[in-house]
Amino acid sequence: MVRLIAALEVQGFVTADQLLNEKQTLPDLTFGVEAFDSVLALSFGQFVAFQGKPSHALCMLLCARAILPRPLGPNCDVIFVDGGNNFDPYSISNNSVEQSLDAENVLERVHVSRAFTHHQLACLLIEKLPPAIEKFKAKLVIVSDITQLYCDPDVRDEEKDDALQIFGKAVRTLRMVARQHRCLIIATNLEQRNYQMNNSLMSAAHVSVRIEENAGLTRFSLLKHPNLPPRTTIASTPGVRILESYL
Repeated sequence: MVRLIAALEVQGFVTADQLLNEKQTLPDLTFGVEAFDSVLALSFGQFVAFQGKPSHALCMLLCARAILPRPLGPNCDVIFVDGGNNFDPYSISNNSVEQSLDAENVLERVHVSRAFTHHQLACLLIEKLPPAIEKFKAKLVIVSDITQLYCDPDVRDEEKDDALQIFGKAVRTLRMVARQHRCLIIATNLEQRNYQMNNSLMSAAHVSVRIEENAGLTRFSLLKHPNLPPRTTIASTPGVRILESYL
């Protein structure tokens, strides 16, 4: 596990209002990774965008941590909408064992729906997701690699404008559903494939995070949050220091 060893340097200042808002923002779900939890408080009612390939592994971790009994976790069911064909039960199982959870029980509480076209994905997000949240009483929803199917080579040129409009409607719906159902919805975007879709996702999300890996380091950057200031943590493996700084 990655953990916070030391805060080496803090650059810049924040206002008193920002500090007050930060104290009032208590997380409903945590990574169990102090470096990341010190930067981002995940709360029900938020639609969150995770940008970058490492975001998939973090979501696999969150699927397990959502099952943790209170007060360690929310002890809730999870809905995984697989838009990137990358659902990994083995990763969730391994994370469950690391969290001292029964892997079989965790996997039984993660409900997976897979889309193969952008129209199927839109239908899942706009029409099928709200009743599924109510049915399973889910408090965490993961939408994996949300732009992939909309940017698939099989989408013909004459369909691209329509795909862009459908995508915009889908992400606006996710923002609304997160608020209405008081759940946490996280959409990953492993690659920035389309500038306009990226802008639509960033605009719709209450919270946006960029996650990058390089030379064994994970850079976790909070770009947008209704209460917290932008900031970045660079984390390494245990035993190696990390740098936490305000942007």
